[in-house]
Amino acid sequence: MSKSIESISKGLDISMKNPILLVPYAVPIVVQWIFSALAHLFPLRYYFIEEPNPLILMLGSFVAAILGFIAACMLIDMVNDALNGQPINLSKSLNITINRIGTLILTAVIAALCGLTVILLPIAIFIIVVAVIENVGVVESSKKTFNFVLSNLGEVIIFIILVIIMGAVLPYVFSLIPIIGSYVGAIVSWLLNAIFTISAVYFYILLSPPPPPPPPLPPPQV
Repeated sequence: MSKSIESISKGLDISMKNPILLVPYAVPIVVQWIFSALAHLFPLRYYFIEEPNPLILMLGSFVAAILGFIAACMLIDMVNDALNGQPINLSKSLNITINRIGTLILTAVIAALCGLTVILLPIAIFIIVVAVIENVGVVESSKKTFNFVLSNLGEVIIFIILVIIMGAVLPYVFSLIPIIGSYVGAIVSWLLNAIFTISAVYFYILLSPPPPPPPPLPPPQV
């Protein structure tokens, strides 16, 4: 089985066995719902036509994106703990994220710039994962991500193609449900983001070279 397909399958499996991993994503989902409801309560009127207030929708998307970024960083740390046999701790992962928020935001800016180009999209996908798991700064996480992508280019490309296709198709399909389609589509989109993040962590750990063994202990002194 392709490592990419295995990672996405494992991401779904891990999320189903550890639903606590999805808890941080409940916050941006609820926030987006609230702002969407407010946009409908205070619509803009064009003669006889009413439309949801776009300013409220934009503000809601901005706030939800910030909270979603924090949730994603927490999720990466929690999945890393789970895969290494450590207990999942929401409070601990939140504290780590908040304490490193400056570095993580700078890393996210680099990810956003890389995401504007097709050729650097793999860097955008994995740089935050590397920054959180390896606990390194912006420069070091960039180096490690480049090395990881170049060393596993074929699998990385397959992984990204699968993520793009599934991330575009599934929310659209659910959004076609009458009346509640937009709300269901938003939930599906957030849950897919969480599953893909879990998959990316598993993918990175699976394909990263093992750490070097510790140096041998010195002989005992006689």
